[in-house]
Amino acid sequence: MGREKIKVPGKVYEELEALKREVHFTLDHQDTVKKAEDRGYMEAANWIRQNEKAYKVGFSWGFEPDSEAPSGMIRDIPIREPPSPKRTIARPPPPQSRQTKRSSGSSGGIMAGIKNWFNKYF
Repeated sequence: MGREKIKVPGKVYEELEALKREVHFTLDHQDTVKKAEDRGYMEAANWIRQNEKAYKVGFSWGFEPDSEAPSGMIRDIPIREPPSPKRTIARPPPPQSRQTKRSSGSSGGIMAGIKNWFNKYF
């Protein structure tokens, strides 16, 4: 048996490469699984958990993507989920507050503001 790299699925390979750039790999697969989960690399974490022996061999010999198709770059920021659906229960309208009459368009100056305030509270 030659020293061949361990073939992993494309997404797992991308995440393992990103993880390798961010943290120091260890042979302690539980530690690496925890680091992968902390950084959001769930595919890699699941693969390492399910293939402990292959991970330990690949740690020494390296990994390569399973398919020959070019793989895209991993995203640092996860894709935003669509917003949750809006409520279906109608809310009652807010109570109407007493509003003072305002002149359309002109502010009337400071004296008009004082007069409006005075009329509102006294």
